[in-house]
Amino acid sequence: MVKAPTPLATTITDPQAVKFSNEQLRPLCESTRALVTQLQSMETQWYGGINTLFPNDTTVLDDGRQGEGVSVLTGADVNSAVSVLIAMVGQYNSQIIEKPCVRTLSAS
Repeated sequence: MVKAPTPLATTITDPQAVKFSNEQLRPLCESTRALVTQLQSMETQWYGGINTLFPNDTTVLDDGRQGEGVSVLTGADVNSAVSVLIAMVGQYNSQIIEKPCVRTLSAS
């Protein structure tokens, strides 16, 4: 006698759970995947030589944006921000984050 296969798990059908998955989880996973792609590109540029243009000190970046009311950045600010962003790439787990993604990653 052949037994029917045992289901691996029960089914989640609660409308609130489905809505959360479709409206929060999947879109955020897609956004995270896209962000990590951008961060990886930034990291390549940073270690490709751009990093040498930003001393890790109080030298001010003159980007001409002071008149717009944006914060003034120093070389140390840029180095710190880049370090945090690169660390985010290190925490990315593609197997977990990409599974809920629906759309393919589009080139930007």
